[in-house]
Amino acid sequence: MTDASRFRRGLDRVGGWATLLLPVFLVHFRGIAEGILDGLAIGFLMRSAVYRDWRWIRSYFVWPVFLWWGWIVLCSVPRAWPVMPDDVDAMIQALVALRFPVAAFALAFWTLQDPRTRSRVRWIVTACVVYIGVQLLWQAVTGSNFFGTPRFGDGTLTGPYDKPRAAAPFSRLALPVALWAGACLALRARQRWVRATAFAMTLLPVLALLVLAGQRMALATFLLGVGVAAVLLPKLRYQALAVLALTPLFVTTIMVAAPGAFGHLVLKTEGQLRHFAGSDYGLIYNRALMMAQDHPLTGLGYDAYRHHCRDTVFQKAGTFAPVPDGGGERICVQHAHNHWLEAVSNGGVPGLVGFGLMIIAWGWALLAPLRGCAPLVTDPAERAWQAGLFAAFVMQEWPLASSSAFLNMPLGGVAFLLLGIGLCPVARNVLSSRAIRA
Repeated sequence: MTDASRFRRGLDRVGGWATLLLPVFLVHFRGIAEGILDGLAIGFLMRSAVYRDWRWIRSYFVWPVFLWWGWIVLCSVPRAWPVMPDDVDAMIQALVALRFPVAAFALAFWTLQDPRTRSRVRWIVTACVVYIGVQLLWQAVTGSNFFGTPRFGDGTLTGPYDKPRAAAPFSRLALPVALWAGACLALRARQRWVRATAFAMTLLPVLALLVLAGQRMALATFLLGVGVAAVLLPKLRYQALAVLALTPLFVTTIMVAAPGAFGHLVLKTEGQLRHFAGSDYGLIYNRALMMAQDHPLTGLGYDAYRHHCRDTVFQKAGTFAPVPDGGGERICVQHAHNHWLEAVSNGGVPGLVGFGLMIIAWGWALLAPLRGCAPLVTDPAERAWQAGLFAAFVMQEWPLASSSAFLNMPLGGVAFLLLGIGLCPVARNVLSSRAIRA
């Protein structure tokens, strides 16, 4: 065996183990998960350089990433002298922003091309969903999670964490798992009624846990994801309608079982929607739009909202802010709580267009196996899995949703993990078609 062969086998082995560990550390120890994503990206680039195999870059769902990234880097170049620490931080963060998308491509084009790794990752993701779900249920029943952490102060569930941040990753991970499990159940069931209700049987527990968790955006995007999946899976449609119809009943039930969660899920949502312009979200969105309006071509560079929210020029009333100071410094949080507003405040209108092209390309690639890839068309379970991955992607990038920052951990890591898994079939087609041409 040559040195090159040994290097490749060793790198492939390390990449495979890193892929298997990634979902686990995304649930706990997100710092390690971030290191794994970085390692996958670096390992993939090393592998491409050693073997001079850069075919993946020419894929239609890859090159838009470099357009978006290149523009954000240009917009983040310091514009004033002396250079301030925030300017240096923005430049560094812009330069390394490419790592998460490349890590997703590493999963799709490299480690998950191995069928055993692909199967094991799916089972590990399933185990993570069960673990978070059990923690949520245990806390709802007993009042604390396995680590003794009680409900959050507003009555929402924290799951395995000390703050209520379990519902968002749980909703993204659980949808493809529930659809895959439902399809498998329908295929193996002998009773007709089980086959007719299999998807509902796997989706309703997820819905119940999200209602108990009391996180309105996680619940709303999950219902959106169910609707998207129903468009792609005809056998899901009537069951999806049943899930949507039962949602008000579930929400009404927690009014007695968990009044704190009900208040957060329903009453607070109603108040924010009724007075959106004066709510924190309305003021944050207004501030981000003002940044984009003042700098429509280049934005304010990476992490624009975090670095420039306190600038006095933006502390004024605007389209969505009736208060004179636009919320002042009170609304200066880490990010704009919306990926599309983040894109336009970071890179102006060109940055928004680049971000949109990237998202559309990824979505089209995730849909490609459902449009005609033979193995997925003939296997209902694989089709359900792929539909769930696409629906989870829509949940994550829905323009009207409130969300964490685009590259924020751990939710960003979860999103790029699912993206890498979802791109695997089309990446396999890309690699096989080019191998045939060669």
